[in-house]
Amino acid sequence: MSTSKMVQAEQSDNVEFGNLNERERLVLQMFRQLDQQQQKDILRFIEVLLSV
Repeated sequence: MSTSKMVQAEQSDNVEFGNLNERERLVLQMFRQLDQQQQKDILRFIEVLLSV
């Protein structure tokens, strides 16, 4: 990824981040630390919860 694209992605993350409360920011930070498979597992789990 080019430097300018990284900066743009970071800026959009910061804008989204600014609209979240402290608990939401913490959850998002923790989610981003997971690897791709772990993220997929959590998203699948949430989908199941929401479909009930």
